Amino acid sequence: MTKASIAAAAIAVSAAITLAPAASAGTVHEICATDLYVRTQPAGVIVGTLYRGDHFELSRYSPSGDWAEGYAMGNVNKRGWVQSGWFC
Repeated sequence: MTKASIAAAAIAVSAAITLAPAASAGTVHEICATDLYVRTQPAGVIVGTLYRGDHFELSRYSPSGDWAEGYAMGNVNKRGWVQSGWFC
């Protein structure tokens, strides 16, 4: 393998790691935002609010990775969507 091909492979791996969401599906995550709206769908109607320290059981990400679907615990206690990136 040449130095150029090794460098190209390293860049590809780095890009894949950077683009992948940090939280994995099927796990419970703590909310780090001060408050986070739970919605019926990505950018949909607000059905509740999670607060720092509440928990969210992640099911899946939207195709863009900007939204996460799952079960909102705390005072919400229902399935919904939240903006991704707010898990501790």
